Amino acid sequence: MKFGDKLIQLRKKNGLSQEEIAEKLGVSRQSVSKWESNNTYPETDKIIQIANLFDCSMDDLINDKINDIESTLRKNKNNIQNVWDSLLEFITDTVNMFSKMKFKDGLKCIIEMIILSIILYIIGNIICKTASSIIASIFSFLSQNTVSTIREVLKSIFFLIWFIISLISLIYSFKIKYLNYYVEDKKPKKQNNIENSNKTNNKKMIDIEEKPFEFLSTLSKIVIIFIKFIVFWILIGIVCSTIALIVLDVLTIFHITYHILFLWATLSITAGIIVSIQTIIILVNFIFDKKINVISHLIIFISCILLSGISIGLLAISVKNIEKVNDNSPFNLETKELTIDYKENLVIDNNGLGDNHYFKYIIDNNIEDNKIIVSKQVDTNYFTISTYETSMDQLPVIKVGQKADKGFKTYYDLIAKNLKDNKFVSFEEYGNDPLIIKANENVINKLLDNTKLLYLIKEERNDNEINVVVKEAKVHFKNGLNGKYNALDDTIKYNEENYSCSKEIEKTEYGEKFIYSCHYTNE
Repeated sequence: MKFGDKLIQLRKKNGLSQEEIAEKLGVSRQSVSKWESNNTYPETDKIIQIANLFDCSMDDLINDKINDIESTLRKNKNNIQNVWDSLLEFITDTVNMFSKMKFKDGLKCIIEMIILSIILYIIGNIICKTASSIIASIFSFLSQNTVSTIREVLKSIFFLIWFIISLISLIYSFKIKYLNYYVEDKKPKKQNNIENSNKTNNKKMIDIEEKPFEFLSTLSKIVIIFIKFIVFWILIGIVCSTIALIVLDVLTIFHITYHILFLWATLSITAGIIVSIQTIIILVNFIFDKKINVISHLIIFISCILLSGISIGLLAISVKNIEKVNDNSPFNLETKELTIDYKENLVIDNNGLGDNHYFKYIIDNNIEDNKIIVSKQVDTNYFTISTYETSMDQLPVIKVGQKADKGFKTYYDLIAKNLKDNKFVSFEEYGNDPLIIKANENVINKLLDNTKLLYLIKEERNDNEINVVVKEAKVHFKNGLNGKYNALDDTIKYNEENYSCSKEIEKTEYGEKFIYSCHYTNE
């Protein structure tokens, strides 16, 4: 079978047109047509490119004695014996090389490979642990055990990939620096003379034609598969983020009529969406081994970065120009009360507007024992007082806050109306109103003691009133590993045994702060 017939067979098998072949080889379609009609033959460098394109050898293409190139390629690809023979050849050449080397040279070779192995291990250890921790932190919303499992699985996968990469690097280094010289020396002198005479003209052809070892190629493919697997999951995350950005962009477009800041936000988010889509295209092309037009992608990326930067700057200016108004007059503020039953170790927490926790405890011995009256100022146009039960550090907690009972749209319309007037109504004074807690003295003291198990507080007493401001949590964790802390007996627990924690006590003006450093151990 002639070269042109083989080219037609390979092209159709891979679903490529003459135009696509021409584009990949950097020639005209007419040239490909002439090759296939056997009127002309491509140059040597083009034959090499064709062999690489269809994953075959130059002999498969040029040798007219091969009549069925598909079966030949299929045999080569499915023949595991080639990989095994290549490995045996490598081992044989290595043993023969060391048997002929001087002791000093052999020892030098071994020491160099050991040093390179140690360097690769140290680098891999740092990369694998860091990468697995960073990726696992993305799933911090899951349970601690799940995050730990994800981290260990990722670490194992990364170590396997790095082991293969390191093995390939070591073999290539060994081959280039030592084994190649032995292989060259064992060739017949006549063959070496012929190769040396054609070295200048055929250098490029020899470099590509002589593949190092078949088993190295197999290891490389395994690494690429693992990398593509990781890229696939990164792609899924970017796709989800892009969808979220599109939803956010639609919302900002809808609000453009309220204030110009939404226009700048829309432009900035749109630029982010375009960058995300470009990233998705690049990753998809990488996974499916498609060609990427680097210049066009780079131009789009730079344009989007410029657009985003300008939009964010104009957005900041628009926000700065909005007038902040401290005015509660549009709100119908009333104090609402609820009665709560006290139970052992109960903590009352503020879940109202604002991040600060302000409490006013009022001692009223006329209140029935084990009864607590909580009151809070709310805007009755939109909200009512509400509670929900939760737990914190193994203590029962009741959070008191507001619940929308007349629809959020009225509240939303009020904010939108003020934005159109370039104003923003601040609810700071309203949101920072303290939560008032009334009970008899016995219950008040119990509530304060329970609260001190969770928080560092500033306490001011004035007759029957106690003003309390929560400053910070009593217990803190380092290293991102949070155990199950029990505030009653000051203990910390992990579901797994391979965690260890150490405790530091920091003195503050509001009491002792506990700082735990928890570490995962391989023991």
